[in-house]
Amino acid sequence: MGHLLKFKSIKNIPLLFLLCFAIVFFPFNVSADVLFGKSYHQILHKYLIQSKSSITVAMYFIIINPADKTDPINELVNDLIIAKNRGVKIKVILEDSKLKENRLAYEKLRANNITVYFDTAQHLLHIKEVVIDDRYVFAGSANWSKAAIEDNYEATYFKDSARDALVSKQYIDNIPIQKKDIFLPQVEGVAISPDFLLAPNSGRRLLKAEAFKQFDLYLLLCELQQETARSSLDIDYDSLAGKMGYQAPVDLGKYRDNHHYFYERIHRSLKRLKGYGLIDYNKGKVILKADNSKKAGAHMIIIPFEYWEYGYSDSLSMRAKYIYLICLYEASHSTRYPFWFRSQEDMSKLYGISDTTISLGLLELEKKGIIEITRDKPKPPDFSDRKANIYRMLSLTRSPVEG
Repeated sequence: MGHLLKFKSIKNIPLLFLLCFAIVFFPFNVSADVLFGKSYHQILHKYLIQSKSSITVAMYFIIINPADKTDPINELVNDLIIAKNRGVKIKVILEDSKLKENRLAYEKLRANNITVYFDTAQHLLHIKEVVIDDRYVFAGSANWSKAAIEDNYEATYFKDSARDALVSKQYIDNIPIQKKDIFLPQVEGVAISPDFLLAPNSGRRLLKAEAFKQFDLYLLLCELQQETARSSLDIDYDSLAGKMGYQAPVDLGKYRDNHHYFYERIHRSLKRLKGYGLIDYNKGKVILKADNSKKAGAHMIIIPFEYWEYGYSDSLSMRAKYIYLICLYEASHSTRYPFWFRSQEDMSKLYGISDTTISLGLLELEKKGIIEITRDKPKPPDFSDRKANIYRMLSLTRSPVEG
């Protein structure tokens, strides 16, 4: 009989262990569940539409497809908008390396006055967590995407716990964020072929010769070519001189009149551009040798019209102007536009210009508020190993920032 009792007690040990585990980790006044696939969407949707005070979302990415009426993420994003409209305080933070995936959701949330941010480039936001009413916590592997809900193997832990909600919100609130809208508005501008930067006998010849007047004139010719949609340009010397900022002196000296003075200024620069192989020039007509026409899928250099309108063509050094074109081109084919990455050593090799020119040009653009640079901190032991800088294009402002 004693052996039988001993056997029964041993037999019940696993059950007792599970009971103790449940008591310690799942107090009876707290509910907890693991949600999979569609159950995650259904339960989350239920708590979002019932939310009363606050919703905090930290998500690697939110992908919506407004055209897909069956997309469950459309419903979740709409839940946030409806909650906002009934007075619920909402905060959303997204991973900045997933700009393409997050863009539609980000713009929709902002358009509906929801507080939404991207984290900074220094760290990766990889959590997928939602906290509702300082009480309900959803944390797991599932991003907000149709694939995560319907196709992937994902698991999300759901818990009713004010303590965990407080800890989670504090953690999310401490994530560094970018407070400005990081998406540049779609602006119109002048298209220039990347060959101007990449071809050895093109733009870099102007830069190395410090031919700043010829550089400015070439960009204006590109603008004129785009404006007229003609390959052969009739040159109005007085008009170009005005756009170049030339003013006739009071004492004309050897010049017959103002027109003669302007003609000589533009004529000499056009002859130099012809000598550099950038144009054909003869008897008041110019043909640009580069193909600057916009092509579908091509990464052109697009110089915003504001570059001239806001006075950057006058306020920047030639070095900074040239590096600005490089920045525009790099950003245009970056997967994280308006951010882009390339070491200065690689830039020097690709564009055939010195590292010093690149460094000083970038520094001037940064001081003028045209680009933002995130520099990686050197790490021990030798403090020399660090990642390439992260560059971000900023919108041109009407009053250029003075350095």
